[in-house]
Amino acid sequence: MAFYSLWIGLPMLSALFQASTKMLATQMRHTPFSWSWLVQAAHSPWAVVLLMSELLSFVLWLNVLTNVPLSKAFPITAVAYIAIELMSWTLFKEPVMPLQIIGSALILAGVWFISIASEEVESSIKAEESLS
Repeated sequence: MAFYSLWIGLPMLSALFQASTKMLATQMRHTPFSWSWLVQAAHSPWAVVLLMSELLSFVLWLNVLTNVPLSKAFPITAVAYIAIELMSWTLFKEPVMPLQIIGSALILAGVWFISIASEEVESSIKAEESLS
């Protein structure tokens, strides 16, 4: 479960957090910043969504870290950048430039390389432990 939670759940929750933050910011854009602004923002359904997505992300992250080494888990969170890019393109109709697509591909490649390196380190550690 931790593997799929990491690859799918965390990036999607991160994208949901960013989308709800953007929706809240859009909703509040004509309200002058003051104490009443904060109160109004706190009563928005978007504030509830963003807080819940952050809370769920925290719980999921704790679950992942009980089963996956941090050095292997953390780089995969970079997949959230790609999920947010896709979400901003589809939901908010923001343009996606070729350099952003190339950057997303490089992020995926980097995550893949780190994942392979992490597996090699784990194998090396297990081999050393079996010799001891």
